[in-house]
Amino acid sequence: MPQMPAAAGAPPDRNSRNGFRTAFILAVLMPVLAKLHQILHLRLANPALMNSDLVTGLNADGVSSLDPNVGFTSQTLGHRAALDLLSGHLPWWNPYEGVGMPLAGEMQSAALFPLTPLLALPDGQLYMHIAMQIIAGIFTVLVMRRLGTGALAAGTAALLFEFNGTYAWLANAVINPICFLPMILLGVEDVRLTVIAGREGTRQGGWGWIGLGVALSLYAGFPEMAYLDGLLAAAWTMARLPGLERRQAAMYLARLALGVGAGVLLAAPILIAFLGYLPHAFVGAHGGEGYRYVRLGQERLITLLMPYLHGRLTDATTPDAGVFWGRAGGYVGVMMPAMAVMGLWAQRWRGLRLALGAWSLFTIATLYGVPGLTHLVTAVPMVTNSIFTRYLPPSFEFALAVLAGLACHDLAQAGDMRRFWARPLFRKGAAALALLVLAAAVLSWGRFNDTAVLTWYRLSMGCTAALALGVCILAFRRLDGRRQAQGLAAFAVVEAIALFLVPAVWTVKAGTLQLGGIHFLRQNLGLQRFYTLGPIQPNYGSFYGVASLNHDDLPLPADWTRYVHDHLDDNTTGVTFGPYGHLDPSRGSQAQNLMRNLDAFREVGVKYVVAPPGISPFGWDAGQDPNDPGHQPLRLDDGTRVTLAVPDYPAGNEVHDVSVMLGTYGDKSDGALLVTACRGEVCATGRTDLAAARDGRYARISLDHPLPPGSAPVTLEWRKSGGAVPVVIWAIQGHADRPRALALDGAPKPGWEAVIGMGAPVPAFVDAPVYSDAVMDIYEMRQPPAPYFQADGCVVDATVRVQATVDCPAPATLTRRELYLPGWTATVNGQDSPVLRQGELFQQVALPAGRSVVEFRFRPPFMPLGYAAFAAGLLLTALGWRTWRWREEASRAGS
Repeated sequence: MPQMPAAAGAPPDRNSRNGFRTAFILAVLMPVLAKLHQILHLRLANPALMNSDLVTGLNADGVSSLDPNVGFTSQTLGHRAALDLLSGHLPWWNPYEGVGMPLAGEMQSAALFPLTPLLALPDGQLYMHIAMQIIAGIFTVLVMRRLGTGALAAGTAALLFEFNGTYAWLANAVINPICFLPMILLGVEDVRLTVIAGREGTRQGGWGWIGLGVALSLYAGFPEMAYLDGLLAAAWTMARLPGLERRQAAMYLARLALGVGAGVLLAAPILIAFLGYLPHAFVGAHGGEGYRYVRLGQERLITLLMPYLHGRLTDATTPDAGVFWGRAGGYVGVMMPAMAVMGLWAQRWRGLRLALGAWSLFTIATLYGVPGLTHLVTAVPMVTNSIFTRYLPPSFEFALAVLAGLACHDLAQAGDMRRFWARPLFRKGAAALALLVLAAAVLSWGRFNDTAVLTWYRLSMGCTAALALGVCILAFRRLDGRRQAQGLAAFAVVEAIALFLVPAVWTVKAGTLQLGGIHFLRQNLGLQRFYTLGPIQPNYGSFYGVASLNHDDLPLPADWTRYVHDHLDDNTTGVTFGPYGHLDPSRGSQAQNLMRNLDAFREVGVKYVVAPPGISPFGWDAGQDPNDPGHQPLRLDDGTRVTLAVPDYPAGNEVHDVSVMLGTYGDKSDGALLVTACRGEVCATGRTDLAAARDGRYARISLDHPLPPGSAPVTLEWRKSGGAVPVVIWAIQGHADRPRALALDGAPKPGWEAVIGMGAPVPAFVDAPVYSDAVMDIYEMRQPPAPYFQADGCVVDATVRVQATVDCPAPATLTRRELYLPGWTATVNGQDSPVLRQGELFQQVALPAGRSVVEFRFRPPFMPLGYAAFAAGLLLTALGWRTWRWREEASRAGS
């Protein structure tokens, strides 16, 4: 760890300069080294491998992020924005999601964020996240140095914040603003020092870093996180008021306001795009107080200190695991809060210490529902408009990191620490903390329902015990305070990096993206859209530049979500329109709602339907969910038979093929799977090669001849023939209203049924998939979809979405099947022409007789004002960076 000078506030010497140089080097180097295994592709960082449903040969030990939006929104929409920026276009609009919707105004794309162009690169998210860690570390060092601490304290705080629990557990846009919190606070300290120096007749600005930090926090794409971090910045600001004279305090607050104003002006383009979109948007539970009563279970408080005591991310080892992982947003470990408690008591920076301690106490209490304290924090405006249990942790992680750094500063200045450690407060406090951790860990033992996680329990307990032993050795050895501070800092940093690496190391080992279907769609889709029932998960159409009707996003255009519910699928959550997020099984599956509303899907331009391979999504029983809880494997070795009686198959339907969900032990099964299907006395057979079957997929087996319609029940038998590696047929819990008899080698399995499908060609679609590979089948609508551009009686020629050439014998109206929102403008032969709403969703433009070249453009309303505000913010921020000298006298006076 870096060295620190002998006395705080002393003129910088060579050791101090070298110490801070070391702190900066570590802040840059450690995030790179921590993710070197991903940079070198020893582990794979591409979120598409886990989220796109386009991968084969996936080999993953776990997940690296609690929020799949690392792929669904951050990667996909950020990549689309990056491509727009690099092509010279501002990314205001995304035509590849739904029927088109705002891209920058959606915010999670971080469309105008300076680091977003990195997302155009392979593994761009990895480099973006490393860059944000480095920014967080560098500016934490700068904040601590500006306070007047030594290099050891600054380096310790920086590394603890760089490797915080939120960076470890989350990777979607929620983490983007975090690194700018210390940048804002550096500006606060600069303003305070310039105000103190101003009593000597100096005139300085000082708010430059505030303006830049506020602007970047807003451009980063997650305003909820920027707001909650801003509350901590406000608390820090108030804590630094004591010690200033009345005039100085007024100037201090005024200059801070100038900094915040400069940041808001700088961020005007993204704020105008976002705030202009909100009146037309569906925001889900973020409206009102949708998250006021969200809490983390108090029995999970131990996870804040020992995050992997109950297993790795998303491990379902306790009854509350699913709810907890869906709401959690970070941890602090054992060393950082212990050191933070030590850092509370010294007199220097007393007000700041108490403010950081109070913030940590109140916010942690809010997460875990402590009466009184919880209500205090949730009473702050807009806190309950977001999942604060997930978004508050970065602020108290930073507060505790700073307090831990201050503890190192105090220890290094305390001389003979044998007397310091003998103080009853520290002795009793350390004992109480140790007993609390031990009691919570012991009590949590009974919550396990998976013995496999005992390894993580033992590892967590062993590491915590080792840390406690190391601290005890440090406490009672005859070392000076500086040596003990270095030892504590080393323990804390090692713990932070080790906890950070757990999700990063136990993730994807291998996997191959299969992009043949993407290439097919690019060549054949034109200006139409596709709809997915699985592969090419929502928003990955945006990533690859093919228009997908599906979405998984917030905010969303309210007109579009209303149209989806009223015309396409009334069983969605609103937030998600795709393979997941259906509400009520009795209201139909995704495929069933597609078949029920085919005309409406054609009306919005759907040409192709993408489905999982091996089973027609339009066949009978396609609505079964293989992910139903309690699914059970039926293992088939050579000669093993599984039979299923299906008395409820429709009497009027033929049976052309039979599909069944298989488990192939990571695509290692071999031999053949034979099927015999009978209806009364008529039987048919089929077979499939298991070497070609995919793990967790349907295997569709065509029958040698169709079973004719009839009233007799259908019976199915599968038998494995040959091969050394078994295969699994998946079974799910049966439904009471459709009794089916399942048996394995003649032994009944009451209450269970196989995950199957049976079908025949569907008149609405081409008889067979027009494209098939290992991850998808693509079906084409038999009836053509409504064209993207349409003008009755006219000839329309268009190859891009923003321009069409139209020949009309008489005046006409051009319909464009792109979402109507304020901000769309059009020109007809170079002359402005109003864009009007057509029906519930789309756009229309009036055309004269003859040839017309029509061009469309989207720009959020009032954006010229935003550009002017940006220029003003740039000037005001520059004024805040006017040259000033940091005076050691001011530093001492402002401590």
